[in-house]
Amino acid sequence: MTKLQVEIVDYLNEEQKDEVATLYYQAFPLKLQSLWMFAGSESEAVTVLRRSLRYENGLYAVMGGKVLGFIGLEKGDGFFASLHYKTLKSSFGVIGGMWRYTAYGIYRLFHGNIPKDAVHIDPVVVSSNARGLGIGTRLFEAAFIWARQANRSKMVLEVVDTNPQAKKLYERLGFEVFKEEHTGLFTEKSGFKKVIHMEKSLNSLNHSK
Repeated sequence: MTKLQVEIVDYLNEEQKDEVATLYYQAFPLKLQSLWMFAGSESEAVTVLRRSLRYENGLYAVMGGKVLGFIGLEKGDGFFASLHYKTLKSSFGVIGGMWRYTAYGIYRLFHGNIPKDAVHIDPVVVSSNARGLGIGTRLFEAAFIWARQANRSKMVLEVVDTNPQAKKLYERLGFEVFKEEHTGLFTEKSGFKKVIHMEKSLNSLNHSK
């Protein structure tokens, strides 16, 4: 696979939207099962995600019509994965929807508020069949351009302690740690005990316009 074969786009057809919802689940099954959706199966979680993702707030790596990865971009006007009670209710019933919506709200507290001058990245996903091919880097490169055009001066994201490979990628791209949160009481069943907050200044990008 060469760099030219993968296209970074900001639009999807309906089939590709299904692929993104599936990739999202496959990247974070424990989070979706035991932290903020408590889905009983992949199909159940993908159904909810398909109705909840704000696809217009993402960039997507596509080759041959297939989505190989994507990055969610949040400017403070809502989350990329924005779960609503109505959506959860339709899948889990009144009571099931209500307590899941509450759990989702608690989970979102770990992300904190997005500074007005920042773009928040959540999530970054690359298909297991396409890792190690530079797709994550290309998505970030496109995201830096997107953020610059949105007149933002920095980019922020979170990475968990059990994903050191992702942390190394972010550091290589210029992100630095500015805060760490120990969350094991709430997140141990989801496979991590600490959330690491990182940020990257985009001033150098702005100066190079």
